[in-house]
Amino acid sequence: MANLVLLVPVLLLAVMVKEGSSIRCWTCSSELDPMCNDPFLAQRPDAGYRFTLSNCDAHTGATYPYLTSSKSACKKHKQYVNGILSVTRGCTWKRSDDYSNQCPATNSANERTVFCETCEYDGCNGASAISMTIVLIAAPLTLMLFK
Repeated sequence: MANLVLLVPVLLLAVMVKEGSSIRCWTCSSELDPMCNDPFLAQRPDAGYRFTLSNCDAHTGATYPYLTSSKSACKKHKQYVNGILSVTRGCTWKRSDDYSNQCPATNSANERTVFCETCEYDGCNGASAISMTIVLIAAPLTLMLFK
C-alpha cells in the first residue's frame, strides 16, 4: 500500500509535466462571436467547429522579436471598450523567466481591464482553471479514502 501512495503522485506529476511542444490556445473575441463570452463552452453541440485551438508558437518571432528568450502563453482578457464588455482569448508571449499568471492591464479613456490572466497549457484560456485545481486536490483525497 505504501508503494501505491508514492506511485500515484509520481504518475500524476509525470502526466502534468510539459514537454517542449508548442502551446495551443483558444482564439476568439466576443465582439465578433458572442459565444466567445463567458461561459465559454467550445465543445457544446451548437458551437459546431467555430472554435479551434491555435498554435501560438507559429507567430513568436514575428510578434515579439525583441524578446531573445520568450515563451508563448494563452491569455484571457475581459475589458470594457466604450462601455461594452468584451472578452478576448488568444496567444501572448512572455519572458522565459516570467512564471506569473498576470498580464499588464491596459486602461485608457475608452478601455478598462476588469480581468486579465495568462496560462501555459493547451486550451487553458477556455474554461475555468479551477478544474485542474480540483484534480490536484481530489487525487490525494481519493488515496486517503481508500487506505
